Order: sequence, then structure tokens, then C-alpha cells
Amino acid sequence: MAAVEQAAPPRRAARRVGLVLPLALAATVLGVLLGGRVSAEDGRSAAASALATGNPGRAVSLDEAVAGRSGFLMLLDPGAASHAGQDAQLARIAWARQLAASGKVDSAVAALTLVSQPSLLAEAAQARAQILIDAAAAAATAGNAPLALRRLDEAAQGPPPSSLVQTIASMRAADEVKAAAELVTSQHAADAIALLDDAAAHGAGAAAAPAYPPTLLAAARSEIASLDFLEAATTLHRLVDNFGSSPQAGEARRLLAAPMPVSGSLVDGGGHGVAGRVRLSTHFTQLSGGGYVTGGPFYYSTADGDGNFTIAAVPVGGPYVLEYFRDGNWMTLVDPRNDQPANPVTVKALVPEDLTIIVLP
Repeated sequence: MAAVEQAAPPRRAARRVGLVLPLALAATVLGVLLGGRVSAEDGRSAAASALATGNPGRAVSLDEAVAGRSGFLMLLDPGAASHAGQDAQLARIAWARQLAASGKVDSAVAALTLVSQPSLLAEAAQARAQILIDAAAAAATAGNAPLALRRLDEAAQGPPPSSLVQTIASMRAADEVKAAAELVTSQHAADAIALLDDAAAHGAGAAAAPAYPPTLLAAARSEIASLDFLEAATTLHRLVDNFGSSPQAGEARRLLAAPMPVSGSLVDGGGHGVAGRVRLSTHFTQLSGGGYVTGGPFYYSTADGDGNFTIAAVPVGGPYVLEYFRDGNWMTLVDPRNDQPANPVTVKALVPEDLTIIVLP
């Protein structure tokens, strides 16, 4: 039987196949890498175009998409993500300005809080302060002084660039004067005084001065209505002392001098109410031979069956002497330790006087 020859293996073909697979794999990897680079470049280019054509919001989205890429796809352009991140923050500043221009001030401020690139912090702070200053000016022009103040307070809390600190302070002082007038109209005059004081302390004294007299008088009247008499007296004295030539100062003097009621209760030693006539005398004089006399003007009232009385209008001042009528005579309670009236009455401005309980002998 003849021997059968075997064919030699296709060595060259095998080697070719062995080379093709790595090359194909390398080409695929390179294609992926190149595609990643092109995609990143396209994203950044599209973001730049969006920013240039007035669409910074889209620019932020495109740049942030590139900035979020990492790893294998970015091997051929490892700096793309970092550069895109900075571009995104630059676009965010432009976007904030655009939001503010359309009236979305709070959204603009919120957008700027996301700017964290150290090299952009100063620009972001400048943009934030200017946006809030412009919003405050617009609110003041529209007659909304409280909103203007709130915007300026936000600007001051930035903190703002030093170049804008004085601008904020000056605007705030002027707006405080306007806001004070609105508070007086809405029955919050006491708060208005605080605004005027702050405005005067920050360079708006000339603008605040004309507003003080009506504001102080309105605040005093509100305090009187709330029975806060001591605070009202302090407010009225401030009006008279500092703005004495104003029309409101005349009214303040009248209020400070207005007679006040004096009330109390007469009881006997057992605590029972004593009815009868009572009066306040203006003068008390001890006599050299013993005893005393009282003199007018007199202010009268009558205690009811429970001993309660009110003398309606007693001028500010004193001391007055309380007397009661018994057996055809006016009697005065005298302190045996000094032979002086036991119940002196001093009437203070705006403060009704309550003598509570007077025990008769």
C-alpha cells in the first residue's frame, strides 16, 4: 500500500490571522479614543457657540456634560474635562446675568452659588452684588422699598466687592427713609423710627430729618393706644427735644401736658368700701400752732358704694394731697412720723395714676 503524503500547515495564513486580530483591536480602541476626543471637542465647540449666541444656559449643560466624562474615553485629551468645567462656570456667570435681566433674581443668585473655581470667585461675587443692587434699584423705583432693602441686605451678606460696599450703604440708607414712610402708613411707626435711625447713621441724615417728626408722633400715639405710656413719653420728649419747631412738636407738648385720671378705692379698717366725696388739693401747709390747711385748685370725685372713685382729669405734676369728706369736714390722712400727707399723689405725663386701696381711720 502506497504511503499518503500529508499537506504542510498554512503557516503564513495563520501568522496573518494572528496579526490581523491585534491590529483590528488596536484600530477599534483608537477609533473609540478618537471618537471620545472628537465628541468632547464637539461638545465644547457647541457650548462656545451657544454662549456666543446668547444661550448661556445651554452652554452650561453642554460644558458640564463634557466635564463629567472621565476614564478611558478621555485618554487622548485628558485636560478636556477640566477645561470644560471652567467653561461651564464662566457660562454660569453669564447665565446668572441673563436670568436677572429677565426678572429671575433669586434663580440668578442661586446659579452663582455653584461657581467654585477659585479664579472665578471674584467675578461671581461682583456679578452677584451687581445683580442684587440692580434689583434693589428696580424695586425702589416701583415703590417697593421693603423689597429694595431685602435685596440690599442680600448684597451686603455676599460679602460684596469692596468697590460696591459704599454703593450698597448709600442705597440702603435712602431706601430706609422710603420704607419708613410705608411703615407709618401701615401702622408700624415704631419700626419706622429704627429705619430712620439706621439711615441717619449711614449718611442719609438730611433725607431722614423731615420724616422724623410725623414718624415720632405716630409712634407715640400707637404706644399710647397700647398703654405703653412710659415708652410714649420717651418718644414724645425726643420729638420735642430734637424737632421742637415742627408742627408735630406742638401736639407732642399737648399730649405730654394732658391731664390724667387718678383712681383708687376707699375702705374702712375692716376692708369694706366707703362711699363719699374725695378730692385732690394742690397745696398742703402746716400751721405754726399745729394742724394744717390745704389749698386749690381742687379736683373732685365721689366714691361709690364699693369705695371706688376716679378723678377724671388731674394736671401733670404734684404732689397732690388726697382728702375725703366726713362729718362736714375735709380730712387728710397724715403720716404721724413726719406730719406730712400719707398719700401724696404725683401725676406723670401720659400715665393714669392708680392709688389702689386707701384705708380710712
